[in-house]
Amino acid sequence: MKVSKQHFLWPKVKFNFSSFFGFNRIDNTEKELHKMFPSGYPVLCSSGRVALYIAINESNLDRSKKINLYPYASHCVLNTIGRLTNPNPYMSENQIDIIYHQWGVTFNCNHKPLIEDSVDSLYERNTPLFQGGAKFEIWSLPKILGTTSGGILWCKKEKDAILIRSKINNKKGIIFSWILRLLSYKFSLFYSLWEGTEKGYKGLSRLQINEIFSQIKLWDKVVENRKEKLDIFKKYSILNDNNLEGRLPSCLPVKTNISEKKLDGFGFSTGIRHFLTETTLEKVFPLPIHQDVSISSLNNLFKNGG
Repeated sequence: MKVSKQHFLWPKVKFNFSSFFGFNRIDNTEKELHKMFPSGYPVLCSSGRVALYIAINESNLDRSKKINLYPYASHCVLNTIGRLTNPNPYMSENQIDIIYHQWGVTFNCNHKPLIEDSVDSLYERNTPLFQGGAKFEIWSLPKILGTTSGGILWCKKEKDAILIRSKINNKKGIIFSWILRLLSYKFSLFYSLWEGTEKGYKGLSRLQINEIFSQIKLWDKVVENRKEKLDIFKKYSILNDNNLEGRLPSCLPVKTNISEKKLDGFGFSTGIRHFLTETTLEKVFPLPIHQDVSISSLNNLFKNGG
């Protein structure tokens, strides 16, 4: 029997209108984040794609250059890179300029990338950032915490963070763009309108900051929930401890013979996807273990999925 609740790669955005109200400021929120992860200096911005835009621009990548991508890069990554420079499709013989720690699984490479895409990486407190040695690292807060907006550009050097913060626009058009984003969660036709505004050094309104700060306060609770499921279900995945190193993935890459239709019937709509290991590109089922997924629903899948 088909279940009513479907789970995807990341937690669903939750609307808690009371969290939009308060007196939190961007600088206080960034200080809180730095206290949690002292190896980097955070710059809060509108989204993960804006964080990527800023990282590319601050890396002086323009139309005269190419940037080597990881395989199956998403539309938003291609779109953002294409605004500034030339995305180069994945080729195994090329060094990847932007590495993706896919679904929060550490990707270990033998070179220093320009940018680390950690949009869906949930870290335990005090975990060192920039594990690949890059200058910038990107987080998407909707993918990590289920907020309505927000991205973090982590800078390895404090001077870079200070300079970038001075360029962030936290006023002009921010509320209007956020309203488009809120509407897009209910009505898909608003998504392309919001997407057109998601560029430049776009910041956040006070309402968005309040929501983000309230969710950051729940960080340890989210971590404990993820660790509990990781302990139980990691044995079904192709991962080893070297793939984790302080990251807690939103999904576990699992080899399975269960059909996509049957997985969907159990409430898992992630489909079958490609996962890049250090040596190969594997076809896997991304098993969601984020905060929206209960242990009982996961047990049901393995007990009755076949």
